[in-house]
Amino acid sequence: MRQPNSQLNIKPALVSVSLAIAIPCLSIGLLVSCNTGDRPKSDLSSQKLSGTWEFKNQDGAKAGTAIFDTKNGIDGDVYILSNDLPVGKTAIAGKYKANPNKYPPELDLTFGDLTTQTIYEIGNDGQLKIANAVPDQPRPTTLDAHPQLLTKVSDNTNIDRNIKILRSSDLAASSALIHEAESKSYIRAIMRSQQQIFQEKGQFSTDVNQLASGLKLNSEFYNYQATVLDIASGLVVLNTAIPVKDGLKAYTGIVYAIANDTNQRATKLLLCESNIPAKAIPPSPKKQDEDYSCPDAYIRINP
Repeated sequence: MRQPNSQLNIKPALVSVSLAIAIPCLSIGLLVSCNTGDRPKSDLSSQKLSGTWEFKNQDGAKAGTAIFDTKNGIDGDVYILSNDLPVGKTAIAGKYKANPNKYPPELDLTFGDLTTQTIYEIGNDGQLKIANAVPDQPRPTTLDAHPQLLTKVSDNTNIDRNIKILRSSDLAASSALIHEAESKSYIRAIMRSQQQIFQEKGQFSTDVNQLASGLKLNSEFYNYQATVLDIASGLVVLNTAIPVKDGLKAYTGIVYAIANDTNQRATKLLLCESNIPAKAIPPSPKKQDEDYSCPDAYIRINP
């Protein structure tokens, strides 16, 4: 049973699931290509979303929980519990609708007046893969190189009584939270594009339009920049979201290349959030051997 009055649409922080829920916690994986069309009926039994799923960040630590509470096996309520949410045990409530008859199966997640159209896959190992997507953008046609991975932990769809369910009015009164969540989803998408470009070309990009991969970046509240820090090596790029208006936190996403065990270059991610609202350009990250840490006055969050 769900808590009463929990069936409400919320302004999206879908990045918690797919990206941007981001989201991203993402590493380069095998690109799964799928053709659109009808899915064989025999596969439908494996596409059950109902239950409690956990998703993890890049370090393997739990980043959040998604609960799909189905009504008829196709649509229902979805609840997102994420480390990106404000302090306290809270869940963002929304709606989902699945179409497992399509190939790849389609999944729509609606929070408030925004809907994210994406695709998903449940593998033979029971792991749920959701293609990264941004609200109000075209639906992906293939799972990207690093989809959001979720592991089913139970068939339970109950929400604990000590968890507050965020309603539309709750988030409407906190517009900063909405715009910050949107900005994080864009930075996560840009960081993934940097990984793909480096894998293909051996260098990072400073062209934000190219990095946005067709996404329409909302410039009303944030400016987005990409700057290569080490010009000589080109192995570190800083991707920033700088607030245009007061009361918003700044974000900086560092993508850098290191040598892996086979002496080839692999990319790593670091996403940082300012401790307090800030309109200044974020400082450079701190170098620690081959890795980096967040600059002063910034904390690390799920990439």
